[in-house]
Amino acid sequence: MTSIFGGVDATRQALDYHLERHNVLASNVANVDTPGFRPRELVRSSEEGVSGSLPMAATTEAHFGTTAAQSPGEVVTLEEQVVTPGADGNSVSLEREMSKIAANDLRYDGAAKIVARQLAMLRYAANDGVGG
Repeated sequence: MTSIFGGVDATRQALDYHLERHNVLASNVANVDTPGFRPRELVRSSEEGVSGSLPMAATTEAHFGTTAAQSPGEVVTLEEQVVTPGADGNSVSLEREMSKIAANDLRYDGAAKIVARQLAMLRYAANDGVGG
């Protein structure tokens, strides 16, 4: 039996990911003047490259099993490979990090709006269609 909050749980995981990624990116910005600092990036561990696909789920017994054993909520912090560090060994680009923060903020806001709409639909259903 599936939970009625299944969709909300999936978007909650997206909110958690973007919050955690914001913290990593903010740490990069905070260390822009630290000698020898290498910027870090938070990626989902199931991403080998940049993949926009969702994990497969077998909905009936007739479906084949998937080979991915990792859950979509697992994340890994990696050191970014930048080819041109500065004179002090610091390879943080403030412009690049700020653009990543702005993009992450848009994704977080989008996921927050989706959660709000999902909860509003559940509230509407719980009130038997009365109110909004």
